[in-house]
Amino acid sequence: MGLSETISDSLSSFEKYNNKEVYNFGGFAVTGRLVSAFGGFIVIILMLMVTFSSAANSIQVGELGGIKAFTADVIITENSGPSLSGTLNEGDSVEFGYVMEQAEWDYTEEMRITEIIVSVNWDANGGAGPGRQVTFEVSSDGNGTAQSQNDGGGGGDIPITWSINPLPETVSDTADSPDDFVASFEQNGQWMGGKFTFTQASQGSILLSESVDYEITLTYYTWEFENVREIAEI
Repeated sequence: MGLSETISDSLSSFEKYNNKEVYNFGGFAVTGRLVSAFGGFIVIILMLMVTFSSAANSIQVGELGGIKAFTADVIITENSGPSLSGTLNEGDSVEFGYVMEQAEWDYTEEMRITEIIVSVNWDANGGAGPGRQVTFEVSSDGNGTAQSQNDGGGGGDIPITWSINPLPETVSDTADSPDDFVASFEQNGQWMGGKFTFTQASQGSILLSESVDYEITLTYYTWEFENVREIAEI
């Protein structure tokens, strides 16, 4: 028997069952069609119950309301940090910050720094001329790769910038609340340190002693958000 004949016989049997009188209650006949329809109705009800139950559980797991989008204006403020000064002879150096375990150079607990600038201002002191050479190195605790700059002549200023969390004039992000939005931009600062060296005197130093005066300073920049506002709800 072929597949088409089997399907045809099955449909014929099902149609005979639908037209068959299954029960008779005092003049009210229950046919197979009514029984099939009732069975189908029960199946549909069960499927709807399962669907609504799954939807209810999903609502309980996930909070309603979604994630909100915020934007804010960024205000940058300059702040003065520690400093030290002194005089160096040729070949001498001075170390500072985390290298010497000086706590005043530690900004790891400051969460809103955009950048730190450590600079040295130096001047030729005595000697035969301005041909001196100096080297300035700056790094942070946990990041041993120092930034280094050389300078020469009779003096000058050597600034080294250590980027922490540079921000544009306006920031945007998603968060559950304005406080969470602000907190998402916070990150730890650094414990700064380094070394300044009078590496070479001028050619005339054979006859006259030479030295350099220096002042090393730290300046750090902090951010604040103004006009925090919700721009959309996802």
